[in-house]
Amino acid sequence: MALVVIVGPPGSGKTTIGRALAAALDAPFRDVDADIADAAGKPIPDIFVDEGEEHFRALEREAVRRAVAEHDGVLALGGGAVLAESTRKLLADLTVVHLRVDLGEAVKRTEIDKGRPLLQVNPRATLRRLMDERLPLYREVETIAIDTTGRDVDDLTAEIKARLATRTVEVRDAETPYPVLIGRGTTDRLPEFLGKASRVAVLHTASTAPLAERVGALCPDDVEATLMELPDAEAGKTVGVAEQVWEALGAEGFTRTDLVVGVGGGAVTDLAGFAAACWLRGVAVVHVPTSLLGAVDAAVGGKTGVNTAAGKNLVGAFHPPRAVLVDLDHFTTLPKRDLAAGLAEVVKAGFIADPVILTLLEADPEAALDASSPVVAELVERAIAVKAEVVGSDLKEGGRRAILNYGHTFAHAIEKLEHYRWRHGDAVAVGMVYAAHLNAITGRVDLVDRTKQVLESIGLPTTYDAGRWDDILKVMKIDKKNVGATQRFVLLDALAKPVVVDDVTVEQQREAYEMLTA
Repeated sequence: MALVVIVGPPGSGKTTIGRALAAALDAPFRDVDADIADAAGKPIPDIFVDEGEEHFRALEREAVRRAVAEHDGVLALGGGAVLAESTRKLLADLTVVHLRVDLGEAVKRTEIDKGRPLLQVNPRATLRRLMDERLPLYREVETIAIDTTGRDVDDLTAEIKARLATRTVEVRDAETPYPVLIGRGTTDRLPEFLGKASRVAVLHTASTAPLAERVGALCPDDVEATLMELPDAEAGKTVGVAEQVWEALGAEGFTRTDLVVGVGGGAVTDLAGFAAACWLRGVAVVHVPTSLLGAVDAAVGGKTGVNTAAGKNLVGAFHPPRAVLVDLDHFTTLPKRDLAAGLAEVVKAGFIADPVILTLLEADPEAALDASSPVVAELVERAIAVKAEVVGSDLKEGGRRAILNYGHTFAHAIEKLEHYRWRHGDAVAVGMVYAAHLNAITGRVDLVDRTKQVLESIGLPTTYDAGRWDDILKVMKIDKKNVGATQRFVLLDALAKPVVVDDVTVEQQREAYEMLTA
């Protein structure tokens, strides 16, 4: 396993928790202080008495360097190890767990252990000074911070283990970067992102009401949580529903420092983001997607919107969230059909940017439909990383972001003609097959067979009804990517080499449609 380093002040439990964590991870444990004592042939207090602190710190720097180079497992450092700049540099690319503890409990714990040379005189005042001096250094190196005050070892070990399995993708868009946390139990991290909110509105549907209640209960006592139920699926993505949310926010006295949380699939995510973007011209929103589609598509990128009679998502705003909590545990209860629909957006990311996604799907399509499998976790992370990279360079669709619409021109036409009764992922799957035909027809790359095989292996549709061309064309002509009367399509010059083109003729479009219906 990768090295996990434990740091923190005296009394935070580095050795005790480090041993328990190593056992939970079935990994070896190593303690740098023990290494120093073994190498010196004497206890650490004797080193301080005989040679002084400066000599001890030199031994410590070398012991840390050696342990980092040699050890794979859990490594506990002494409380002052982070004082050395060379040590902090060694830790820069490692997973570092910072154990925090309040002063009172730290004093109680260190009183039991008399072998701490720096705490022999006036331990409370000395410990306060050490904690204050070192806290910025712990924060500098930390990957994960855990407060150990008043908590038992088993509880702490379980949380750290879960946090270690969490992967974070940072979306560095044109305005405010935000984290996307991917793992199991990430919903419980909501309190970290409340900011200065005194009120939280939790938007959800009937099907996600139990989870919404749990999310509301995560808020501390001084934060008032209000649950707001929305109509299910696309029926909840209307201006009328958004207006009802705004009226409720007004009735609850929501201010600019308060927070909206969207708990649900892509439709809830879109509506929650749109409502937050417009209320008081913008309040913070955190997304807790409960569907695979919502996690890899709607929740990341800051695009929000509602549907109108004119089309899907034609009314909206760009409003990046404060954070996205992708909790893989929520996907384990999804029907395979819904998982497959979410995978359509993952497949899209494979074709436009990360072919490893396609390789993973082709190698084991059944694993991709098992939400508990590590394959799903990797697919989700890769798809989100693709979207994060694209939107980070183009928040407001000035150019490159359009590549995320691969397959979507035809997909949105299907959705409108089918009155949004089709799953979005199903429509995107058919849209990608249509785009693949256009790639081949326009002399680019022929990925038709591979596209169909990947999609069919996970149970997604690859054809559409004949006899609807005139209606399809009419809808595609009002696609958001178009410029005036000029139609634009996202196509592929080669695998993972997308391009936005405006020279696809109506005859070529119709030919691709006819091949799609054959």
